[in-house]
Amino acid sequence: MLNLAALSIQVWLHTYASAGIRDVFAHYVFSQFNEERLASELGDESKVFLVSEVKGHLVGYAKVALNARCPNRGISMPEIETLYVQEHFVGRGIGSALLDAVTEACLSSGHQEIWLTVNQENLRAKAFYERKSFKKVGIYNFELDNEQYANDVLTKIL
Repeated sequence: MLNLAALSIQVWLHTYASAGIRDVFAHYVFSQFNEERLASELGDESKVFLVSEVKGHLVGYAKVALNARCPNRGISMPEIETLYVQEHFVGRGIGSALLDAVTEACLSSGHQEIWLTVNQENLRAKAFYERKSFKKVGIYNFELDNEQYANDVLTKIL
């Protein structure tokens, strides 16, 4: 659990704290990515966790909520809440393998479509999802301490 928390903090800060760390970011990551919260989510049958390890080291993971309401579609379907790959391992096929495993898990549970949000400034992630046939269906504003961060809402038919 501790490794999931550490990787989450590292990747989230890399994405959202591009101008440096502020209290609001520190408070957010320590409240959202801690062992207790992750243990609770791991015990939730409506969520699926998939991990990627290299030589016994956690390098990426995906978390899927099987029945999440898509804000721009108004229907419930699986949401890829998290697909994080440690920076040192980006470009090695780990994200693709995790996405393939997510697709397989969703199909095996009877779902035909998935959705996610991606920070609009995360051009590398947006390009990755575009290559994987995700289509933009709208925008969702992630709000943190009265600041809004525009995220694209993407969907894909499996």
